[in-house]
Amino acid sequence: MKKLTIISSVILSSLLILTGCGSNSSKKSNVTSKVKVVKQSSSKKSQKDVAKKKSGSLWNNDKDSHLEDFMKQWGEVMNQTYTKYDGTNNIQTASGMNYPQDFNSATVNGQNVSMAWDKKGTGKNDYNVVAIYNYNKSSSSSITYAFTLADGEPIVLVNEGSGNNWSETKNKSLRENFVNIFDGKATHVEKPKASSSSSAKSSTKATEDLGEGRGGYVTTPEAMRGTWYSKGEDGMKKLVISEHEITLISADGETNHAVLYKRTKDTPSDVSESERQSKEEWRSAGNIGTNGISMRGWYQLQGGGEHFFTHEEEINGQKVPLVLYGFGANDLTDYVYYPSEDLADQQSDAKYDDINYKF
Repeated sequence: MKKLTIISSVILSSLLILTGCGSNSSKKSNVTSKVKVVKQSSSKKSQKDVAKKKSGSLWNNDKDSHLEDFMKQWGEVMNQTYTKYDGTNNIQTASGMNYPQDFNSATVNGQNVSMAWDKKGTGKNDYNVVAIYNYNKSSSSSITYAFTLADGEPIVLVNEGSGNNWSETKNKSLRENFVNIFDGKATHVEKPKASSSSSAKSSTKATEDLGEGRGGYVTTPEAMRGTWYSKGEDGMKKLVISEHEITLISADGETNHAVLYKRTKDTPSDVSESERQSKEEWRSAGNIGTNGISMRGWYQLQGGGEHFFTHEEEINGQKVPLVLYGFGANDLTDYVYYPSEDLADQQSDAKYDDINYKF
C-alpha cells in the first residue's frame, strides 16, 4: 500500500508540474501575440500624420522651391510664362481677379467651397492653397493654377474662365508632378529636343500628322472639360467633354461620340457609305476664340455643324459655369448645360438675357 501511495504521489506531482508549464507557455504566447498586434497597428500611421507631427505643416520651403523649379521648366515646354504669388502682393490676372484675395468668393465646379491661402497646408478649408501661378494669355484672358491640399491630399485647381469658378486640372503632368513634389519624389518634364528650325518643323509634322487628312487633334478649352447636364421636355441630357473628345448622350441614352481632328485636306464629295461609317466618330474641328469649339462631320459638305461655348451665369447669388450648345449655321444656343443634375433640374425653365437662344 505504501508503495502504491508513493507512486501515486509522484505521478500527481508530475502532472501538476506539466500543467503549470503548459499554463505559463500559454500566457507567454498570448503576450507575444498582443505585442505583435500593437506593433502592426502603430505601423499603419500615415506618412502625412508623421510628417505633420514632426514639422507642424504639410508644405514647406523645400517643396515650394521644388514646385517653382518645376513650373519654370513646365512653362518653357508649354511656351507660357507663369507668375508666382510671392506671399504678400495679390496676383492680378488679366481676367480681372485678385488672388488670394478673391478666394473668399470662389466656387469649384459651380459649388460653394471654402478656399484660402494657407502656407503650411494644414488649415480647415476645403482647399488650402499653398501656391498660386498665373499666366496672362492676352490683355483679357488668363490661366491660373492653385496648388492645394484638400484634407491632406494634393489637388491642382485651374481657372481659365472670366469669373471665379475653378475645376481640377486635367493636365496629367501637373497632377502627377505635384503629387511627386508633395511626396518628396523627383519630377519629370518632357523637354523638346534641340534642333534646327527645319528639322523642328519636320519633327512637328511627324508628330501631328495622323494620316488620312488629320493634322493632329483639336484641344478643347480646359474650363469646358467635364460632365454637364441639360434638362428639357424629353428628359435629362448629358454632355461629356475631355481634352480631344466630345460625347453627347440623349435623354433616352443614345450616344453620339466625336473625336476632334484638324483637317488638312479638302473634303471629298464622292465617298462611299462604308467609308462614311468607318469615320462616323471623326470630326473636323476648330477652336472659336479661347472659349469655344466648333465641329462638323468628317465628310460633311453642307450645314453649319455644331458649336460649344463656355459661359457663366449668376444663379442664386453664385457664379456658375455653363456650356452652351447649338447646331446650324449660326452661333445661337439650343441647349444650356449645367455642372450638376440638380442644377439642371432646378434651372430647366430658366432663360438668361445674355444668351442668344434659337427658340
